[in-house]
Amino acid sequence: MRNIWTIARKELRGYFDHPTAYILLVVFLGINLFFYFRSAFLVQQASLRPLFELLPWILLFFVPAVTMGSLAEEKRHGTLEVVLSHPIQEHELLIGKYVGNVLFVAIALGGTLLVPLTLKMGGSPDFGVVIAQYFGSLLLVAGMTAVGVFASALTRNQITAFIVGTASIFALMMVGTEVVQMGLPSWVSNPLSQLAILPHFANVTRGVIDLRDLVYFAAVAVAFLSLAYWLLSRDRLSHKGQLYRNLKLGTLTLVAIAVVANLFGKYIPGRVDLTAERLYTMSSGTKRILGDLNDVVTITFFSSSELPAQVRILERDVSDVLRDFERYSRGNVQVLRKHPERSEEATQEARQLGIQPVQFNVVRREELQLKQGWLGLAIQYADESEVIPFVGDSRTLEYQLAANVWRLTRTVTPKVAFVTGQGEKTQAEYGLFTRELSRTYEVATVDLSSDTAVIEPDIDALIFPGPKSGMSPRARQMVQSYLENDGRALYLSDGVDVNLQYLFAMALPDSARDITTQFGARVNGDLLFDLRSNESIQVPGEVFSYIVAYPFWMRRLRATEHAITRSINSVFMPWASSIDTLPAVEGRTVTPLLATSEFAGRQIANFQIRPDVQLMYNPEDLAQYVVAVAVQGAVDGALEGTRAGRAVLVGDADFLSDQFIGNAPESALFGLNALDWLTQTDALLDIRSKQPTARPLVFESNLEMQAVKYVNLIGVPLAFVLLGTVRLLRRRRMTRRKYGE
Repeated sequence: MRNIWTIARKELRGYFDHPTAYILLVVFLGINLFFYFRSAFLVQQASLRPLFELLPWILLFFVPAVTMGSLAEEKRHGTLEVVLSHPIQEHELLIGKYVGNVLFVAIALGGTLLVPLTLKMGGSPDFGVVIAQYFGSLLLVAGMTAVGVFASALTRNQITAFIVGTASIFALMMVGTEVVQMGLPSWVSNPLSQLAILPHFANVTRGVIDLRDLVYFAAVAVAFLSLAYWLLSRDRLSHKGQLYRNLKLGTLTLVAIAVVANLFGKYIPGRVDLTAERLYTMSSGTKRILGDLNDVVTITFFSSSELPAQVRILERDVSDVLRDFERYSRGNVQVLRKHPERSEEATQEARQLGIQPVQFNVVRREELQLKQGWLGLAIQYADESEVIPFVGDSRTLEYQLAANVWRLTRTVTPKVAFVTGQGEKTQAEYGLFTRELSRTYEVATVDLSSDTAVIEPDIDALIFPGPKSGMSPRARQMVQSYLENDGRALYLSDGVDVNLQYLFAMALPDSARDITTQFGARVNGDLLFDLRSNESIQVPGEVFSYIVAYPFWMRRLRATEHAITRSINSVFMPWASSIDTLPAVEGRTVTPLLATSEFAGRQIANFQIRPDVQLMYNPEDLAQYVVAVAVQGAVDGALEGTRAGRAVLVGDADFLSDQFIGNAPESALFGLNALDWLTQTDALLDIRSKQPTARPLVFESNLEMQAVKYVNLIGVPLAFVLLGTVRLLRRRRMTRRKYGE
């Protein structure tokens, strides 16, 4: 061990004694940080995902450039024999060289550590995911470096070693892609996909450290270091001797063990979830639903053995979730796995349940063919069933499965009703949200403009989708009576009316906004804008279109910790109004849910909202405004155990419409969470809160944002340049000193 560390230190010190190492470091950091900040500030998210998506492709060239001279240079100068003539074994030399190279690349990667620390100034990165991303990067470096050392042991020429190393790493990266997979038969493509390096790296960087990914990277390192050891030792042994035959046999055995361990490693459970929302850990709500089962629920997993490479990655995640469902159901969840392409009976069963195959392209015999594949789930209980026709995202799979189990086994279905009659938006405008809502609730409509309208007592919550005219005295009395009698309401109110044809906003003087005063809050007749937390839109120009920030389309930030916003970091709301809390209403608690940044203002009366019209405001009037609140009534001591009245008030009715919700899934998540909280469907609320949402990046000023960018982009590489200059000048002075001075 002492020899290994000595060689590793010598290798590492050798890099920093030459200008080439500093050039490599500056180029590596410059490319990484340039492309990162180019995209990170555009999407305004406090995430390192753009950095690590590009990292493997930069390491593809960086690692072979670092490792190409490790052993090739020793062979070319004939110093390898001199080194091995000392009391140093071949494996000690090899591992020492490998460790030294890994440490050098790790130092280069460490130059990006300032990025997540400085992002903290403008956002709240998930540091659990950040730790997993850097840990996964170190695993990737360890695997790639082993390939580079193998390439360096293969030849005496550094350029040849660089080309071989790059080609070998590129092969490991491409072997799991659809470009390669679709041209191979299934019996070859399936094992090869297990050897691909990018899926394992992506699995770790999403925030979960899986034992199977650790096995993969360890297997890659062991396999290529074993081959490098064979290349290093073969010239020192007689090819006809027993020692050489033992060397070949041992090398082949280690490589075979590494390959087999990786191929069968997918059956090894065990993982550590580092995400803040515990995205890959079974939630307490799911455990509660599964624990309350009193009969068997059958989940049938229909999957094809021949799927595109990018879809095949989901199979492992689906199997993990199904394994957890079996584990926590105490035997009440039975999982069946069927392959429809192998059985006509399974095909017919899948089609009868409503699961259809998806189509994808494959290349067979140099022609494009259309194939069908299956990756669906059927949940069956008694004589009823629910299906997930195709699993597209494993992050929401737990919620989908748990919600389906809950729907099939529940005894009572909560009921919500859309209120109409005051110019509200229709269910057709809320089509996507209504469809999601109907998966959990019975959805009805109450027309308050009708003289015979009645709010039925079985309605668990009312939804007011943006009333634009005042309520009649009778309708107002019904609503007030419902709310006072332990009623629940999701009140979406527009303070102004937006004309989309002319992009003009005007006040709504006679709307039903004042009904919210009994909640202890009031929606104001204004329109907010935010100079920092907003969306960018594309504006057509005379020749080309260009992207500009649109302050009226804001990213609402989480104001306080609440069950509704537990996993929601921001919500996109176009054309929203502010909310004022009124003097405390006895027995009610008002909690802010969403707010603007501190650089928001408001427009009053009639005004234009065109993106190409300059916004007029007084910088001294900028402040933070609340745009959503939750109201909870106290439980009367005489009615201990009964539900208290609740309401959620939002200063925008457009954010849940089909026009905007398609590109902002966090909006639907907020609306569904609000209704779960109102109706106290706590199990689903707990599960749904695990769904990830974007973490906004909002700096106090452009100066601060530019400082973060250039401190990383210029400051960090410059620090390495200064370190190299000082070290090289010091080394030069030492070489000029006379012996004995």
